[in-house]
Amino acid sequence: MADEKVAARKKGLHGWRAAVAVFGCGSLAAFGVFGVIVLVLNVVLSTAATGVPGAEREATVQQTGEPIAHLEPGEMDLCVQDVQHTYDQYDPHYQSDNYEDPALQGNEEDRTVSDHCSWEITPRGDSGGLEPWVLTYAYEAVISTTGSDSPQEVASSRYSELVAGHESNELDLLASGDADLSDRSFFHYGTDPEGAYVYYLTGQTKSTVYVIKFESPAVNGEVPVRRFRNEADHVASFVEPGLGVLVPD
Repeated sequence: MADEKVAARKKGLHGWRAAVAVFGCGSLAAFGVFGVIVLVLNVVLSTAATGVPGAEREATVQQTGEPIAHLEPGEMDLCVQDVQHTYDQYDPHYQSDNYEDPALQGNEEDRTVSDHCSWEITPRGDSGGLEPWVLTYAYEAVISTTGSDSPQEVASSRYSELVAGHESNELDLLASGDADLSDRSFFHYGTDPEGAYVYYLTGQTKSTVYVIKFESPAVNGEVPVRRFRNEADHVASFVEPGLGVLVPD
């Protein structure tokens, strides 16, 4: 041990002192740029360590896997928990004005949790040449009923009503048919009276029915149905894991 050499402490400038030495004491602008770079690096490292907003909840859903036995009042809020994360429109203070959960008023016997929310979004892969689309997500989760029909039966009837309603709306229908999402799903694709291309995806997962709607303004020209379908798959990938867990069997 006595023969070991202790490395001499290195002398020099580190951190902000090194920056001043490189850029000059009077070069505040250059030092400011360096500070921005350091801040960006800190944000990147922090994000890598803690994850992006919403990642913790998604991981929890994937880890638990099994449906919960009881849905607490206000626990299911898909627009806040999932949908707002789909196209980088996340806002930590966002609240939908349309959210309803009868259990918040003490009614858990006849309970349907519902909401609808809309955002202007930029579809994936767009290089800036398109006007924003409008994404609307609406859902009704039948948690409990006082009638003779089960929650799944009530949801199934509602699903049929929604599919039929899209058949009879003002859409100039170009295509429709079964889709490959959820327990069952159906799409409608066409143009509205203003020339916008519109896509509806109606789905049912257990006792929840939902509608994903995309609208692309007429100025964007034709949007192929497969592109709408891919975007619907993208949105569903954020929401379906939660539906499988939050809706009791």
